[in-house]
Amino acid sequence: MEKASTASTSSSRSLEITIISAEDLRLNGRAVKKNAFVTVRTDSHNQEVVTRMDSEGGSYPSWNQKLEPLPLPNSAYFITVEVQCKTSTGVRTVGTARISVSEFIGDYMPPQFLHFLSYRLRDRKGKRNGIINFSMKTVGPGRECFGLVPSLGVLASGAAHENHKNLASGSGSGTAIGVPVPYAHGYGLGYGM
Repeated sequence: MEKASTASTSSSRSLEITIISAEDLRLNGRAVKKNAFVTVRTDSHNQEVVTRMDSEGGSYPSWNQKLEPLPLPNSAYFITVEVQCKTSTGVRTVGTARISVSEFIGDYMPPQFLHFLSYRLRDRKGKRNGIINFSMKTVGPGRECFGLVPSLGVLASGAAHENHKNLASGSGSGTAIGVPVPYAHGYGLGYGM
């Protein structure tokens, strides 16, 4: 596998990831003693970024390391965060977390929003095996972000914001974009009860 390059093109977005720490790492039921590191890759598996080894933290390693920007193609659905450990028999995978791209790039996320995330790691058998803590920020062009239109008090896209300005001036398409809000009927017991 090749490492992600630091130069990103203007037409692609990338992820700025800081691996903070991990908790309760185990290998074959025993606490990890040393030499844990983290790899992060997109679901295309052709580029990855790697932390340095933590030789002192044991099963609670701490890196607090900002990684090289990881290119995030528009076709990516997941990123994979994998904690590995170098042992006398080679490099072993301690646990893996697959994270949907939609969790940090969504309709209501502003560009370059810094997320602090903690995910449960799973071993090869699917059993719980520790937690990984990291922060992530998307950099570069992507979907048009949603913003708040103060006079409407609702979330609307940039295009709807333009329509709102045009309506105020007497021109525009007259299109309104709203967010559905549940309305309680009767005794206020829920949706239409």
